[in-house]
Amino acid sequence: MEEALLDIEGAARFLGVSTTSLRRWTNSGRLACLRVGGRRERRFRLADLNAFLQDQPARRHEAALVPAPSRQVSIGGMAMPHGTHLCGLYSTNEGRARLIVSFLAGGLVPGSVCYLVADRAVQREILGRLGQDQAALQREIAAGRLVLVEHAATRQAQQKNFEQLFMTAIASGAHSLRLVGDVWGVARKLTRDDLVEFEQGYDQMSRRFPLVSLCLYDVRRFSSIDALRALRGHGDGFRYPVERWIA
Repeated sequence: MEEALLDIEGAARFLGVSTTSLRRWTNSGRLACLRVGGRRERRFRLADLNAFLQDQPARRHEAALVPAPSRQVSIGGMAMPHGTHLCGLYSTNEGRARLIVSFLAGGLVPGSVCYLVADRAVQREILGRLGQDQAALQREIAAGRLVLVEHAATRQAQQKNFEQLFMTAIASGAHSLRLVGDVWGVARKLTRDDLVEFEQGYDQMSRRFPLVSLCLYDVRRFSSIDALRALRGHGDGFRYPVERWIA
């Protein structure tokens, strides 16, 4: 899959600097970029921007010192680095709702985007449990801070959709993303092998973004072997208390 690229305005928002600084850094070779089209416009890979941040612990934005964006997010009182890919197991609808709500809590703030990936019926259930006025939730959705996503028909289409959503959020100024998905919605459209490949592809793609993800598996619908494979494919979860992701 061809990697999506940020234009200079989106890259500047991601780094928290001016486009003038980006032009200067690319001209000097300090920051890598690609040139596209007849006008040779600059395009930036997220991997290059992340590498630049890691190499520049402190940067000057014009005359002022600007801190680099945080490389982690706090969920349930636990600091998780961007790129974390977790697996959760639930056996009741109430358990699913509790895991989703606790994961999204604190994420509906400026500079952050939350993604709820589930069938429409599950989305409606979760929106009713988030503990906010429904009008306020609709404002969060309209502002793009809460994005409701339905599952695509294929794993390739699903991954491409995710990548485009993440790139759009970053280009709009978001510096922290969190995604929670009810896996059954996509798993029922895929073979077991396709599901494993989807998770592996998502894991590789998601680590290029300032993102923390939680994939939820319904143990009433997945076999014990499926659950074991899911846990093995989400090694990040073992860094945190296991009871945190089981409901």
